[in-house]
Amino acid sequence: MKKWIEKNKYFVGAIGVIFIALFSFLLFENQQKEEVKEAINTVVSSGLEEAEKPKKHVETKSSETVQSNQVDVITGTEAQEETPIPTVISLTEGERPSVKTIQNAQENFNEVSDSVLGSIEIDSIQLKLPILMGDSFDNMLYGACTVLSKQTMGKGNYALASHNAGYEGLLFTSLNKVSVGDLVKINDREGHSFIYKVKDQKHVDMTDTTMLNLTRKPTLTLITCDQATKTTGRIIVIAELV
Repeated sequence: MKKWIEKNKYFVGAIGVIFIALFSFLLFENQQKEEVKEAINTVVSSGLEEAEKPKKHVETKSSETVQSNQVDVITGTEAQEETPIPTVISLTEGERPSVKTIQNAQENFNEVSDSVLGSIEIDSIQLKLPILMGDSFDNMLYGACTVLSKQTMGKGNYALASHNAGYEGLLFTSLNKVSVGDLVKINDREGHSFIYKVKDQKHVDMTDTTMLNLTRKPTLTLITCDQATKTTGRIIVIAELV
């Protein structure tokens, strides 16, 4: 055996290097999974805690503004119709943020707490994220962000975008697994919930912005990159208020 090893020392050495590399890779993969899990938990705990707090606002003269501790579910028949408005939005090429970048952002969630509008839930992919105003690259590190100006939950086309981080369960990475018929719930900070049913899921080029046109029928449009690298493709999920 000793003579065989001596004769094949280069082969044995190569096998040893392969085993060490494999062990190191598995160790790294496990560490990555733990970091992703921690990042997901951080996103959920920090953002949703803020989203569930009642929004402070100044009293208006409107007699229709009523605050309640109960959750109101708004349906499509109750939502006010909106007039279609042509919209042109330039969706820039997306780049995948690192898990560390997302974690660092979450540690400073207080910096964007005033931008939190509510939360979004998709049970079929175990997604629950805060909704923030404005779809900048940085804002999308915290959750799902509004794409259109002056959009209102339960009315017209409510469009949200977030990053594809490359890890299932983190931000909008799993959006491509949403199926027609799945339910999506968005909640505001005043106790109202809006239930949408998925009607379509498609792949488009970033230059295609037709899905952002405002519509008469209350619609929810979700947008993310089609892959976790710099890309011009987008995954679009379209749902209608039920």
